[in-house]
Amino acid sequence: MMIERNTKRSTPSIFQKKNNKVKGYVDRVANGIVVVIIRNPEDKDCVKEIFIPVNKFPKGVPEEGDYICVTIE
Repeated sequence: MMIERNTKRSTPSIFQKKNNKVKGYVDRVANGIVVVIIRNPEDKDCVKEIFIPVNKFPKGVPEEGDYICVTIE
């Protein structure tokens, strides 16, 4: 007698999630927030601002004009 298992998950695992890494540059650092400018992944003619808290940078806060890589979920 064989037991069939349902292998489909209701929630995706961390390996199934699609993460996009995008190159951007630091526009400004103010009040504990780093503002990163990236190209919009959906529309290449537009840009987006991403706000990242300073505590997400354990090695040090980037300066204005630095290029950094951002992971978008």
